[in-house]
Amino acid sequence: MDLIKNLRLEISQKNIYQNTIFFSLMLAPIGFAAGPVVMEILIFSANLSFVFLVGTRKVNFYSTKKVVVFLILFLAIIFISSLLSINPIVSLKSGVLCFRFIIFILAGIYLLNNFKSGRKYLFYSYFFIILFFTTDAYIQFFFGKDLFLIEPVGESRISGVFGDEKKLGSFLIRLIPVLLGLSATLSKNKITLTFCLLIFLVFPMILLTGERITALFFLITIFFLSIYSWSTITLHIKTYALLFCLLISIPVFFYNFNLLNFNDKVQNTILQIKGGEKNGKIKFWSIEHQAFAQTSIEIFKKNKLFGSGIKTYRISCKQIKIDYKKNCSTHPHNIFFQLLSEIGFFGIALYLIVLFFVTKELLFFLLYKTKRDPSIFFLLSFFFYFNPIFPSGQFFNNWYMGVGTFPLIFYFYSKINKKNNLI
Repeated sequence: MDLIKNLRLEISQKNIYQNTIFFSLMLAPIGFAAGPVVMEILIFSANLSFVFLVGTRKVNFYSTKKVVVFLILFLAIIFISSLLSINPIVSLKSGVLCFRFIIFILAGIYLLNNFKSGRKYLFYSYFFIILFFTTDAYIQFFFGKDLFLIEPVGESRISGVFGDEKKLGSFLIRLIPVLLGLSATLSKNKITLTFCLLIFLVFPMILLTGERITALFFLITIFFLSIYSWSTITLHIKTYALLFCLLISIPVFFYNFNLLNFNDKVQNTILQIKGGEKNGKIKFWSIEHQAFAQTSIEIFKKNKLFGSGIKTYRISCKQIKIDYKKNCSTHPHNIFFQLLSEIGFFGIALYLIVLFFVTKELLFFLLYKTKRDPSIFFLLSFFFYFNPIFPSGQFFNNWYMGVGTFPLIFYFYSKINKKNNLI
C-alpha cells in the first residue's frame, strides 16, 4: 500500500509530459506483446512528450559529445544508404524511422533521472507483466487455450499471447536480464529469492516455446548471474548446488519425456548444423543460413560502400547465384550479414565498433571482479539482439529493434549516473 501511495504522490508532483513518459516506459513490455499499434502509440507518446520537455526546459543527461556524434553518424549512413538503395522508398521508410527508438532511449534516461523511485516501480511492473504472460502461457499448455482463447502454434510450440508470431521466448529472454539488472540495483547488488523462483517458472516455458536460440540465451544469462552472485553462492554452496541441479534437470526432464517433441528438436538441430547428414560437415547453423551468409557477401561485393539498402536483401538475393538455390528470404537471419549486405562498409564498420565495446564490457565482467556491475545485465539483453553469431530476426523490424534497444535505457542511465557519481 505504501508503494502505491508513494507512486501517487510522485505522479502528482510531475507534469503531464513526465507522467506520459513514465507510463509509456512502464507499459512498454505490454506494448511489445500487444502488437505494433500499441507499441507505436506508447513510443510516439513518450517521444512527443520528451520533445515538448526539451523545448520548454533544460534537459541534462550528463552525456558526452562522442555519443551524440556517433548517433548522428549512424543516422547519416542509414540515410545515404537509403537514398542510394535499389528501393529508396522502402529503405528510407525503415531506416529514418530508427530515429524514434533513439528518442525513446533518451526519453527513458531523462525519466529515470527525474523520477525518484522510477526504477522500483518499473521493476514491479515488469515483474508482474512477465509473471502474467508466463502464467498465461502455462494455461495454454495445460488447457489448450490461454486466457485470451489463443491456441498453441501447431502441436509443438507454446506462444501465449503472441499467437502465430511465435515471439514469447524472444520477449521473455530480453525482459529477464532487464529485470535482473533492476533487481540487483534495488536490492543492493543481491538477487532475491523471489527472482530465483521466477527463473524456475520461466525456464520451462522458454523450452516449451521451441525457440532454440532463446533457450541458449537463457543459459548464458544464468551463467552471467552465477558469476555475478558467486560470493553469495560460496556462502550458501549447498543451497545453490541444489538449485543448480534442479535447473539442469528441467531440460533433462523435457528430453526424457519428449514434451512437445523436445528430443526430436534437439536431434533435428544437430542434424541441421551438419547440413542434413549425420556425418556431414559443420555448417553455419544450417545449409540455409550458410547460403544466406554467402549471398550477403556477394551482395556486399556489388555495393561495398553503402550496401544495397535497408530491407532490400529480399530483392538483391534474386540476382545472386550460388550452389544452394534456396538463398532468398526476407533477410539473411543474421545481424552481421544483414548489415554487411544492406548498409555496406561504413555501416558494418560502425557495427563492429559498437560490438567491440559491448564484447569488451562482457569479457571484463567475466574476468575482473571490479567490473562486475549490475548494469551488465542490461547490456547482455542488448547483446542478444546485436550479436553477430547466432541466427536472428530482421534488424530493422520495428518490434525486433524496439525490444532489442529497450535495455539501453537502463544501461546508459546506470553508466552515465555512475560516471557522474549520481548513483
